[in-house]
Amino acid sequence: MPIDDAMPVRLEVAGTDLGDAATFIADLYGADLQVEDAAVPFEFRYAALGDATMSLHTARFAGHLAGALPPSDAVIVQWLQSGSSRLDTGGDVLTMEPGVPVPLMPDRTFSFELDDYEQRLVHLSRTVVERVAAEQGADVSAGLRFDHSVPPSEQSVRTWHNTVSLISHTLRDGSPGRLLHAEMARLAAASLLEMYPQQRLAPLEAVHTARSAHVRAAVEYVHENARMPITTSSLARHLDISLRALQEAFQRDLRSTPNAFIRQVRLDRVRQELLASEPAATTVREVAAGWGFAHLGRFAQQYQVAFGEAPKVTLDRTSRAPDGG
Repeated sequence: MPIDDAMPVRLEVAGTDLGDAATFIADLYGADLQVEDAAVPFEFRYAALGDATMSLHTARFAGHLAGALPPSDAVIVQWLQSGSSRLDTGGDVLTMEPGVPVPLMPDRTFSFELDDYEQRLVHLSRTVVERVAAEQGADVSAGLRFDHSVPPSEQSVRTWHNTVSLISHTLRDGSPGRLLHAEMARLAAASLLEMYPQQRLAPLEAVHTARSAHVRAAVEYVHENARMPITTSSLARHLDISLRALQEAFQRDLRSTPNAFIRQVRLDRVRQELLASEPAATTVREVAAGWGFAHLGRFAQQYQVAFGEAPKVTLDRTSRAPDGG
């Protein structure tokens, strides 16, 4: 049975028999495998901890392992600690670099080759990752898409490893409650999406995407009044519908929430203004406050997640840009 169906997950397996190790991995992931002995005495270890929402895994295999991983309900993020790994992501063969996480898309088969490797993995519920992406304003109507051709930033990779370390310590120190575990899964999903941002739903495109007249009206109103103190409640009152009806319509049509949509429109406006501003005459705080972001630290975190860089970096681009010819 694939590990994503098990709840809770708590495994620890070790051995020196190549056949037993291959059978274990094949059963765990539903994969077809080919294995070869290593030049050194064979050794195998596998451990996992968590539940169906999120689980942490470590694997050590002294030998050559190749095969194909079938589609899964989980987003599997893996990174090498030692050895070598090559992934066929559906066209290009990706050679993994130690320490750099690579997510596998849940709706695609991946072929792989690993040699004398030790790696870590995080299994995240696809539903959780899609929900967090939608809250960030991403378009996940066609599913999650991770662009492996664009390396994640060093800062985002550090954030990922720090996040996983925090989660690992929390899980190993005891069994966190369901609420805490769910929040940790959301934290891991947000960290993953910082490394591999999803394509955001362009705010104006949302007008055409929405089936509901109320959502279309809400989208247009937010665009026209983005500087005003709009809230989900005030938006519902403006449209003369219940708060719950508005939230359900946004989730159904845009796979997002009204709050997330309002925030993304404002973040986009902040970015446009920062790119058009002179760093010597403007501060990030002034621009952010002008678009309704009162808490600078929280705004900076949201901006980093949305655009993959700090707002100060965006503002400073003007001074770094070369003069035109």
